[in-house]
Amino acid sequence: MNDSLLDSTTAIMLGHIALGTAAGTVVYADRMPRAPGPVQVGTETIQAEHPALLLFRDEMPGANWMHPTTYALVDTVTHNVLARVPADRPPVFGMLPATWIVVSDPDGRADLIRRSDTS
Repeated sequence: MNDSLLDSTTAIMLGHIALGTAAGTVVYADRMPRAPGPVQVGTETIQAEHPALLLFRDEMPGANWMHPTTYALVDTVTHNVLARVPADRPPVFGMLPATWIVVSDPDGRADLIRRSDTS
């Protein structure tokens, strides 16, 4: 697998396709595509034929965990949404790694990425 990050514009576009924008939520994307094969998406394992973008929607940003969240996996070649999986926890506890970006934050509540990483 190529270790290249997906460009932000493509990641944001695919994030809007998969999880949209909703008041009171924040959508994040990991610009490091998952390799073809089995991909962990929340509590499920999804088979990806091509590299795939992992997305995460925090449905109660700022709240303590465990609360409603949703993961999505999008094929970066076909742009098909491979899965949407409800969950109750983030990809990691604490701040997300630097490869993650904000896709949608209509209320300015993103709290899993350092502010300097979102500019």
